[in-house]
Amino acid sequence: MKISIISGSNRKNSQSIKISKIYFEKLNRLDASVNLISLEKERLPFWEDDFEGYIPPYKEAFKNISIKLHESDGFVFVVPEWGGMVPSQVKNIFLLASNNEFAHKPGLIVTLSESLGGSYPVVELRSFSYKNTKICWIPDHVIIRKVKEFDPDKDLRLNSRLDYSCKMLLEYSKALVSVRNAADLKTFKNGM
Repeated sequence: MKISIISGSNRKNSQSIKISKIYFEKLNRLDASVNLISLEKERLPFWEDDFEGYIPPYKEAFKNISIKLHESDGFVFVVPEWGGMVPSQVKNIFLLASNNEFAHKPGLIVTLSESLGGSYPVVELRSFSYKNTKICWIPDHVIIRKVKEFDPDKDLRLNSRLDYSCKMLLEYSKALVSVRNAADLKTFKNGM
């Protein structure tokens, strides 16, 4: 299975990239083919209704990501909580991905908080990102609180949750292949 990890922070040396790299290693150990998409490095254009009018470098930037997303069987979104919300660049990727890149593929939500928060981005992603993207968020999610203190070698309970979430994402990725094959995305491109 091919899994794309989307690191949802645009900050350099962020906790999101740190946790994304942990997931990268865990999924590799489970024999998944993994690629890491860092929204800090990609610098995507913000969505406008005239996406076709973007200058070629920005258009090309998303084209390459779009190809990676299309080739993926599942996704891990590592999302920091900023002011109780999902960062704008994470929301932006759902707007830019308008060619069924996520359609009928499972997604794992991993949220990060420097304090004891982290639950609001879970609610926001589950509620407001699936309609036209058709991403299928798996029931399990992970919230890493006090993320700067997180050490997978010391926090065995949370680390085992990360391991379990990887295994479940791969199982959902396999199970949804037949759903993707049955989908009529030309007739029913958008949700209701």
